[in-house]
Amino acid sequence: MRHFQPLFTVLLTSTALLAASGAPTGLATAAPLGAARPVYGQEADLTSMFEGALSSSAASGVEDIWRMVAQVSGAARQLGSDQSTSLATTALSRDDLASGSVLFAAGLALMAAEPDVERIHAKLTGLIESNPQTTGDDHALAAAGLLADEHMRLLDGASLERVLELALGVASSGDRAPALRAESALVLFALGKEDHKRKARRILSDFLKSKDGELRALGALALGRSGAEIRDAIYDELQALAQLPGERGQLAANLLARQKEREKYESSVRKLARAGEDKAPSAGSASQEAQFRAILRIVAGWHLEGDKVQSEELFDSAMDGLLGRLDEHSTYFSPKEYARFEQDLGAYYGGIGAYVGEDIEDKLFTITRPIYSGPAYRAGLMSDDKIVRIGDWSTLGKPVDEIIKRLKGRPGTPVRIYVWRRGMDAGLIDRPTEDMAIEITRESITIPSVQWQILPGNIGMLALNDFSQVAATEMREPLHQMLEAGVRGIVFDLRNNSGGLLEQAGEVAGLFLPKGSLVVKTKSRARPEEQLFTEREPLVPADMPVVVLQNRFSASAAEIVAGALQDLGRATLIGERSFGKGSVQNLITLDGMSDDEFVDENKNGRHDNWETITRDWNGNGEFDFAPRLKLTIARYLLPSGRSIHREVNEEGEVTSPGGIDPDLVVKPRDLQTWRLEEMWRLRSSRAPRDYVDRLIDDYKEREGELKELMTRLADNDQRDPSQYPGFEPFYESLATPLPPDDVRYLVRMEIRRRVQDARSKEFPPGDFVEDLQLQEAIRVVLQKLGQTPEDVPAYTSAIPPLSRASVRLATGDRDRLKQIHEAIARARSSNGQLTPEQLREIDDLVRRQLDN
Repeated sequence: MRHFQPLFTVLLTSTALLAASGAPTGLATAAPLGAARPVYGQEADLTSMFEGALSSSAASGVEDIWRMVAQVSGAARQLGSDQSTSLATTALSRDDLASGSVLFAAGLALMAAEPDVERIHAKLTGLIESNPQTTGDDHALAAAGLLADEHMRLLDGASLERVLELALGVASSGDRAPALRAESALVLFALGKEDHKRKARRILSDFLKSKDGELRALGALALGRSGAEIRDAIYDELQALAQLPGERGQLAANLLARQKEREKYESSVRKLARAGEDKAPSAGSASQEAQFRAILRIVAGWHLEGDKVQSEELFDSAMDGLLGRLDEHSTYFSPKEYARFEQDLGAYYGGIGAYVGEDIEDKLFTITRPIYSGPAYRAGLMSDDKIVRIGDWSTLGKPVDEIIKRLKGRPGTPVRIYVWRRGMDAGLIDRPTEDMAIEITRESITIPSVQWQILPGNIGMLALNDFSQVAATEMREPLHQMLEAGVRGIVFDLRNNSGGLLEQAGEVAGLFLPKGSLVVKTKSRARPEEQLFTEREPLVPADMPVVVLQNRFSASAAEIVAGALQDLGRATLIGERSFGKGSVQNLITLDGMSDDEFVDENKNGRHDNWETITRDWNGNGEFDFAPRLKLTIARYLLPSGRSIHREVNEEGEVTSPGGIDPDLVVKPRDLQTWRLEEMWRLRSSRAPRDYVDRLIDDYKEREGELKELMTRLADNDQRDPSQYPGFEPFYESLATPLPPDDVRYLVRMEIRRRVQDARSKEFPPGDFVEDLQLQEAIRVVLQKLGQTPEDVPAYTSAIPPLSRASVRLATGDRDRLKQIHEAIARARSSNGQLTPEQLREIDDLVRRQLDN
């Protein structure tokens, strides 16, 4: 949870602390800004304005400095430019800046999307270190306020430690000004760990106990800003301050109002938690807790499988049932379940970098695909490699989770694995030799969220798997590369994306939408309405066609992005109605329970499996999270105000489908069940792999020809089996009822798997040769560019003519067709200008469209 508010709220409260400390705020120095007012529309004027403000700030008070920051940044926003933050960052490299100019440049530089925190913090700490006087200095105080900005969490480990050491030294020093000590304590709250926060809390609590009224005021205001619960002495002091005029009185009133909102929300949560508690049981009746324990004892003693089931499993299931009664998205996370959930959202771990699992055919631990930026791929591991030993420990018959645990570890440490590949002697599986050994140095691995490709006709294709912490960051680089390569349109694939972090939905939408666009708002019973806006200029040009692909598994954050792009007219949606998850969940740690504690060696704020555990609550030698409740607390509303949430009654029946209707409904390719089963049988028989193995063997003396052939077939085989050498006898040898095109598809998928290994880049899940929804997206992009697929040679045979059965108009268009149908009926009855034959022809066409 963020305890600190946006930058300018912090800046204003720093001024309030100045007022609380009796320090001057320098209101008399605003006049020099008059000459620096911008003539909007030219960046040269912005540079002139910046230089004027930088000069004026040297002799200005803090309040005027913040006003200058606001004016320059406001002018930059009107110009749609980030030049002001760049100028400020550059200015901080100068050694001749006065303290006021340092504050101005640092405040402006911190407003950049990715500020240079190393340069900024070096200047700010200098201001604090150079002012040891007990009377304090308003510039040093403001510098401490800027150091508490959340961007400072991005400092590297050594820099962050220096900031925390300085802040603790100042906060603890009786020789420094009280206001500066209080602000330094807030730096500890903002950037420090629990130990730093405890020390800061103790220092400010001593302020509260003082007989000096100003010290008590500083302590109460700082503790209130830190996010501490406002009660007892803090509450009493803030109540008294709130009665006073001026900035610190307003700040105290705001803190009390925020506490009231927090108490209202927590009260709602507690009421829900108490809803299932026993209410004054009558004589002879057992409490609900006792009833639950009695059921566990009966199950353990009498149930057929009672001796095989752990009570913890039954408890977890009971909690799931309790929360599932409320809605389909509220759930209980056991410690292990939450660990998996947290890793999925974090997208980071230390290890070898590969997707792994147990091969259903041979039951061996298998590399399903290496992460192409990771050390496993660089060490030569490929898809379908089998890891049969790790060091002296055999993986045969071991649980997958246990094997993964041994592969993970501290980045920079080695792990020795033994790899068996098909074609090797099967006897080596349980007796591997040293020539099978590969030593890999573990690294910090980022799980890729994005796959991309430039399709024929210069159409960019980008697929996002989830909205993890790195989603928007990972999208930026491929978008940059595609735009530099001259793409003319974008297909954004959100199919099978089940969502993730709300803030990432805002950042991803901001890649396509103008800065300041409303992406989503939330409506809650327990909290005020919240709104999420885009914060940066879009990366994709406003006039570039964008199509979003979605299906019935696109949910939550994926629906927010698709819906916002649709509502604001930025993209055409193609595919199926989305899932309909439009609710907001909060993660709540149960009272009295906490995660194990550890030494955060890499300062990333999360436990990595190589880090030392300092408190192991259950003594199992492993890091465990406390259990969590994931509780539904609000609904998402799209910019138009519509809800996307699917409503389900107590019987599990859908009462409102929710979701987002695409602009054009396109169903995926639909195969008969017997064909799917036969394709699965052939794939499991290794027939496609055997064909590709023979193909590689046949071309072993012609490596260049093989590479060209494999790449061509992987990219676009034009759905032509004759392009595959020896395909006809291969097909006949299978004696399968499948048509040749289905077998061609299986072989091509195996070739694509091997080609992406060879080119060290994953294909996006969409494939224009096979994918009906992507084909329609290409049609729409080309249509917006004034072309058709027939204008692009690669598409002429790969993309078949549009099928009326596979493409349907969305609900609004179907309604309009109905109106046309009714109008034609009226024209027929009134002897309109069209002949009866023409009317019948049009009528029949419309009827057929409506029936599809």
